[in-house]
Amino acid sequence: MKIRSNKKIIIIVIGVIVIMSALGLGRLNMMREINEEESVSMNEINSIQVDMTSVDVHFIRNETSNEVKADFHGKAMQEIKLISKTDNKTLFLTVQRKYENLPLYEDVVLDVYIPKAYTKNLLIKMLSGAVKMDSFNLANFALDTSSGKLEAEKVNAKEISITSSSGGINIKSIDTENFKMVGKSSTINIDEYTAKKAEIETSSGSINLKNSIGDFNLKSNSGKVLVDYKNFEDHNVNIETSSGSVTLELPDTAEFLIEAKTSSGNFKSDFPIKITDKKDINGQIGTKNNKVMLKTSSGSIKILKK
Repeated sequence: MKIRSNKKIIIIVIGVIVIMSALGLGRLNMMREINEEESVSMNEINSIQVDMTSVDVHFIRNETSNEVKADFHGKAMQEIKLISKTDNKTLFLTVQRKYENLPLYEDVVLDVYIPKAYTKNLLIKMLSGAVKMDSFNLANFALDTSSGKLEAEKVNAKEISITSSSGGINIKSIDTENFKMVGKSSTINIDEYTAKKAEIETSSGSINLKNSIGDFNLKSNSGKVLVDYKNFEDHNVNIETSSGSVTLELPDTAEFLIEAKTSSGNFKSDFPIKITDKKDINGQIGTKNNKVMLKTSSGSIKILKK
């Protein structure tokens, strides 16, 4: 049996060598140097759309130029090209590989230099790649990522939309009117969060929002949720999870109506809430009528003072 297994391995190795030789990829010194640049005046576009697979993308704030510049660089074992085109005032950036379905080695990065004065739309679609961003003030920001991650400084936009699957979202600061997020198996960390309105849906992932301001509506299937409010003036909070803990941290001056339900978990509050039913809690803190509604099927609920 061992001899047969070894023969199979040898045949597979020989087959791979033959295929690589046929494609001209048999030697490591066939690595290609990638160095391409494209640029367009920001006055000619109102939207930047980036669609990448297995390429890291860095969005870099340019303090002086009025051009959007794409710098694609690195090494690859096959021909890979930057595709840049402008259509209907939208700049499209993507890459094209000679052999799309072959897992050939590459180490490439796309640097996108965006002028500080650019305040329009930025749309990103990523598969198996990482995104890094400087601080930007935009009209709309949208990210759709699968098996990737986002590391960003400040994102200030009227509309922010993030869809994430099997990845990590780490943003130092968000400031927006409307925030929408859908996450699956994702870890979400936002150090400073301001939104007039937020709609978040996640499954099997954790959420940490700190120094928050604004109304908040979240539904989660399984994962830990922590929302920490910087100040709490007439805000409404609605958090619902199936199997995960919920922690809400509020300033000690916060006033609100509270409705909390937990089927098989504990409830803890630093605020003076009179509890008559440990599974179904209703109460009033102060005189304001804004609502805090927390619900979990199998997990603990905590309302803590900062």
